[in-house]
Amino acid sequence: MSLKDMKLGRRLALSLMGVGIANPRGFAQTATYPSRALKLLVGYPPGGGADILARIFANKLSPLLGQPVVVENRPGAGSTIAAAALASAPADGYTLFFAESGILVGPTIYDKVGYDPLTLTPIGALGNLPYSLVVNPSFPARNVREFIDVLKASPGKYSYASPGVGNIAHLSAEMFQKAAGVQIVHVPYKGGTPALADLVSGQVPICFVSLPPALALARSGKLRLLALTSAKRSPVAPDVPTISETLPGFNSVASIFLLAPPETPATIVYRLNAAMRSIMSMPDVLSDFIAQGAIVETSSPKELATLFRQELASWGSIVKSAGVRME
Repeated sequence: MSLKDMKLGRRLALSLMGVGIANPRGFAQTATYPSRALKLLVGYPPGGGADILARIFANKLSPLLGQPVVVENRPGAGSTIAAAALASAPADGYTLFFAESGILVGPTIYDKVGYDPLTLTPIGALGNLPYSLVVNPSFPARNVREFIDVLKASPGKYSYASPGVGNIAHLSAEMFQKAAGVQIVHVPYKGGTPALADLVSGQVPICFVSLPPALALARSGKLRLLALTSAKRSPVAPDVPTISETLPGFNSVASIFLLAPPETPATIVYRLNAAMRSIMSMPDVLSDFIAQGAIVETSSPKELATLFRQELASWGSIVKSAGVRME
């Protein structure tokens, strides 16, 4: 290891102590870590966007660590089931979680989730996922300004579909209503696929949903893609405007990140963060993530811990103002 790497490792270890994840056992464990297969939890069913990205990541992580990395799907309750499983797993670096912002929302909308987001060990951010605002082709608006005008003319007349209560797509719609000063009735679905199916059939006129499936349907003329919820346009759809181009400052995305159980040793975290950064710089991984609508932006564990606190506050405020709650 070079002097530069030694200094970087020392700084990282000190920063991890600052967010409560350093563990002296880690220095002994690192010499043999990893010596067996790792498990990568995903909070959504197989075949979805999060699952696809997790499997791309796992396929690259395995050769870097010299051990198999097995993806394990634990869907349900906005990925809080997977987060609870991570929270109770041993702090040895063999159980990881390919997570997104939904786990930060969970404790604010469910009575019991089985974990505290701030006790989970941050390894690093991978990027974020914007959502799309789409309408049925018969809807009388072709852009965000016209969309707002239609909604203001008929408060509460129109309904919108989302992949579920508390999903970041749902909260993006709540953010939009507040920013635009409009009223739309929420119709939650069990996933983006059934929501889009009813949008295309005309059962619901508006939908907030992830970008890739919406983009495919828009290109075939089955729906109209009005805008993205991110601050910047997506590389996969550069011709699609953002809501922020009409409502300056609007930005609602789901951050995606890698987590480990509470009290995972700092040295293991350092190795996993280095592997994560290496993977996310690979051209084929960048291309695959962009194809799924993701915007790649990596971070250190300390930076992710800061992001957690910021998102907990911002999403908590949105949930409170919208009155979102689940039993």
